[in-house]
Amino acid sequence: MHPLFTHLLAFTFALKTAEACVATSPGGTATTTAAPTACKSCTLDTVTHIMISEGTKEFTSDTIDTSGTCAVRTAVCDGFSADSGVIITFNRDQAGATPTGTGTVSATLVCNDAGEWTLEGETIVITEIECQSTP
Repeated sequence: MHPLFTHLLAFTFALKTAEACVATSPGGTATTTAAPTACKSCTLDTVTHIMISEGTKEFTSDTIDTSGTCAVRTAVCDGFSADSGVIITFNRDQAGATPTGTGTVSATLVCNDAGEWTLEGETIVITEIECQSTP
């Protein structure tokens, strides 16, 4: 049998098989249901809040929003005072830090397809975060 014919036959069979699996709603309109994604499965406990540096303090808030395509985590670090220098570091400074702010800074983490937190726009997996402030 000619290889092109074999591929065409296999393609036709696969198409007919898939066609039978498409759900339809009344009126004949095809509908699809999105499969659950791992990028919504990240939890707060997969990133450890560490307190090892001078000026470390508790985060003001650390929340997850799952209303979008993937979960988004926002960690907010307020300084000891309104004019304190504030920074959030990642993985004991090995994955960088937010730009230093005055009074408050926040970090946005995005859950990836492997169910791990990453910095927004980055691929480095974040396992530890720390809130630091000057006095």
